[in-house]
Amino acid sequence: MRIGPLLFLLLVLLGACSRSDYRVIQRGSWNGRVPAPEGPVLLWVETPKGRYPLDEAALRKLTWVELRTVFHPEEKKGTVGVFQGVWLDQLFAELGHPEPKRVRFFALDGYQIAVDWRRIAPYRPMLALYRDGHPLAERYGPVRIIFPYKRLKPDPVAYNAYWVWKLHRIVIHP
Repeated sequence: MRIGPLLFLLLVLLGACSRSDYRVIQRGSWNGRVPAPEGPVLLWVETPKGRYPLDEAALRKLTWVELRTVFHPEEKKGTVGVFQGVWLDQLFAELGHPEPKRVRFFALDGYQIAVDWRRIAPYRPMLALYRDGHPLAERYGPVRIIFPYKRLKPDPVAYNAYWVWKLHRIVIHP
């Protein structure tokens, strides 16, 4: 059987798009009910439906993933880390907002940034709680946003502002 060049190119592109940078450690869901915190609240998420305090136990009930990627370029140029946490898109879907219009991120140090969700959603950012098997260092944690860095080509600098460290609140705008 001979595959035409256009069909071959299409198959290669589809394979590249479906390849995941993440390794799923455990599949999970809240099944329509946000769990009440059992421990220290790490993150608050605000939606038009309410304000939700999330601890590590709640986040661990979602699909837990691992990502091996280079660090943010201003952090440790070229250093690779293995981050663990949850996908932002799953968190938003579990809260009833699978495709928000805008999202605003707030850090403990006062940094904040808003973004059109469609701009960053294709890169599938994650909320990381661990790096290399340990809780995030105080300088960056307890929660931070991580991107699969190689997906940000050709212009990763355009996305540097969204690697929010010390994330403590997310506001979802539908």
